[in-house]
Amino acid sequence: MQQKSSSKTGKHLRHHVGGVAQLITHFGNEVVDVVQDVHGAVANPFSIRGKDYVPAPMVYQLVRYGFRQLGNVVGLTNILRDPSKERKEFLDLQSILNGIFGQLYEEQNSNYAITMQLTPNDFRPETKTLVVFAHGLCMNDACWYSPAAQSFARWVEEQFDAEVAYLRYNTGLHISDNGRKLAGLLDHTPLPQRVILIGHSMGGLVARSALHQARLQERPWAEKVTHLITLASPHEGAVLERLGNYVNRMLALTRYTKPLMRLGSLRSNGIRDLRFGYLVEEQWQAKSVNSLNPSPSVPLDDKAEQLFVAASTSASTEGNPSGDWLVDVPSGLGLRYYPVHPKLQRKVFYRMAHMTIIEEPRLYEYVQQWLHKTTPADARK
Repeated sequence: MQQKSSSKTGKHLRHHVGGVAQLITHFGNEVVDVVQDVHGAVANPFSIRGKDYVPAPMVYQLVRYGFRQLGNVVGLTNILRDPSKERKEFLDLQSILNGIFGQLYEEQNSNYAITMQLTPNDFRPETKTLVVFAHGLCMNDACWYSPAAQSFARWVEEQFDAEVAYLRYNTGLHISDNGRKLAGLLDHTPLPQRVILIGHSMGGLVARSALHQARLQERPWAEKVTHLITLASPHEGAVLERLGNYVNRMLALTRYTKPLMRLGSLRSNGIRDLRFGYLVEEQWQAKSVNSLNPSPSVPLDDKAEQLFVAASTSASTEGNPSGDWLVDVPSGLGLRYYPVHPKLQRKVFYRMAHMTIIEEPRLYEYVQQWLHKTTPADARK
């Protein structure tokens, strides 16, 4: 039995080591290309393209070879580590790398790319309600295992005769791609009478994207969605991604810094979508990857009850509250895109940060009150 467990753990280790080594090799090649371009620009400042002058190309090939060997060394070192290490640590690492470079793994058909899944995916026939939790960028379903979140899960199971399921997905893909995949996943999942979607940060946008695409395609499960709750989701974009994109564009001003744009451009499609909160393919498809102007917003759902929750690190007494470090309050509430909507309610929580909002008891106390108030009595136990 111990030998079988050790073999399974070893296989698990090799899976994660392979993903990290693959990334090191790819990133190393990009770094070498950047260095080569900079060298060319410095050596021949009057040429139109830095690569017109390429000194000692064999040197660059040797450096690329070195990165490949570094990936192999990382792999060997990790395989020899303590095999009893917590698997959650590996899942967290995989989630982070998928969030930052997820489309690279997808394009390379890497088995390190996270496959979308719903856990559990088999529900009791007598269940009346399904509550789906969707995590944010670089995270996974383990983020919902805090005492406050689990207490809320037990409450909703009791009050709404519900079951709870957790979504895991590759956050580095376009939000529209994950929305399409979630719509297809729910379309092929036996669902109860009612569905409640709850998403944190990017997860809220993925839930909105899935519901919007399902409505357009007239998928039956969309009619079962009664509530959609987003927690600190950047409906109008995230300031940090817009700032990062601006800085990356500034690198194009000189021939000497322009090659560095390649490194900034390695960030995932999912991160790029957060610049303006894009939900569907049409919003980003016709735009430059470094565009400074947003596409028109996607309308809110006109059937499900919706709650947009924003967090602020400010005190409630401050007149102009700051954001939660990643998302400003107007974006979290969708104030500019959706000034008035009959199916939308908003709530701001003060002295609360972006990553800790899903661990706060006062958040779930409010959500309980809102669900109770917006749900007909005959739909509750």
